[in-house]
Amino acid sequence: MNVHLPLERELCPFDLAPVTSTAIQMVFGDTVAITLMGARNMTKEQYAANHPAGRIGKSLTFKVKDVMKKQDELPVCKEGDLIMDQLVELTSKGCGCLLVIDEEYHLLGTFTDGDLRRTLKASGEAIFKLTVGEMCNRKPRTIGSDSMAVKAMQKMESPPSPVQFLPVIDHQNILIGIVTLHGLVSAGL
Repeated sequence: MNVHLPLERELCPFDLAPVTSTAIQMVFGDTVAITLMGARNMTKEQYAANHPAGRIGKSLTFKVKDVMKKQDELPVCKEGDLIMDQLVELTSKGCGCLLVIDEEYHLLGTFTDGDLRRTLKASGEAIFKLTVGEMCNRKPRTIGSDSMAVKAMQKMESPPSPVQFLPVIDHQNILIGIVTLHGLVSAGL
């Protein structure tokens, strides 16, 4: 089979650089590929299998549970803990936050390094007596472990303001992990 793709001349003023011919080839190739995908009723799973290592495949296959930090990697504290006693935990796990939990590991809130700076500025020396529970965000954005990782990234970037992490909880609001923007980018999303 021969396919003739018409080309009068290249867009280049010297008719040398393959600008127009390259664009025509790309449009034709993409059109054929999309047509074949439709004719073969290709599924997202089949499509992802053809792109396993790239961003397209990862966005279709990676789940939050594949990229989240778990158990000992979690920066956790109790709501009655003093802020100043939790500085090492806040900074040592590389998440930029504390995940505030109760005795059964239910997520109660989050406290970020930004919250620390704002609290220090607002309260000065009184920060030495404040608990994490008094200053934490009681309604953080969260996500489930079976959600797609690309959805986590979209949720982090959504209004009203972007965040750097999402606590991962189960259906009973029990903390099971944390997914960070850095972790998603490192995974290739």
